Amino acid sequence: MRKRRVKETDSDSRPENGVADESSALVVSVHRIEEEVQRELLGQAELRFSSLVVRRVPGGVCLEGVLEADDVDAASSSVCGLARRVAGVQDVLNHLVVRHSNKNVPVKG
Repeated sequence: MRKRRVKETDSDSRPENGVADESSALVVSVHRIEEEVQRELLGQAELRFSSLVVRRVPGGVCLEGVLEADDVDAASSSVCGLARRVAGVQDVLNHLVVRHSNKNVPVKG
């Protein structure tokens, strides 16, 4: 088993080109957008999620999980519209599975 050496640095040392600072800011920005979209969606009383995962994609977010809904079309468009209200989100990839909470759904076949 190999041991890795940990490079010690001063707490005052900063990169000369600022790359580390920019990449740190980018990571914070990406997570901020994901968190804000998730907060926006989970904060809606009319939307009921069994699970929700928000991932950042170029230009927007990808939504994954299970949404409990009576009206599939209204819930789907509502979710996308709410996600787009968050700054930095233009595109929404809706990969949510919608489960009918209406128990009177006719059986196919």
